[in-house]
Amino acid sequence: MSTEFTYYNAETAPEESKSLVEQSQKGFGMLPNLHAVLAEAPATYEAYNTAFDLFMKNTTLSPLEQQVVFMTANFENNCHYCVPGHTWMMKAGKMPDEVIEALREGTAIPDTKL
Repeated sequence: MSTEFTYYNAETAPEESKSLVEQSQKGFGMLPNLHAVLAEAPATYEAYNTAFDLFMKNTTLSPLEQQVVFMTANFENNCHYCVPGHTWMMKAGKMPDEVIEALREGTAIPDTKL
């Protein structure tokens, strides 16, 4: 079963999603594909942003540890949106390439703490 999604931007997003799209563009410096699709459903988009922000701000995990959690879930769920998106976030955050590659391939991470 194949599902086609509409990718919105600041001009084409439903009115209720425009501020969310602009917020994403400002925060990431671009509009991630997942956010472009979430614009279809403003309540879902807002719920996603809220959950993401709560996790990022209200945890004792380091930024690298947070990304390990995300990438592990992405890999295990075979998420074709999430793996590239979080790879980009990890590279932008200058996180170790060997950790990124291990997470993308589902192999052991060199740092046993992670």
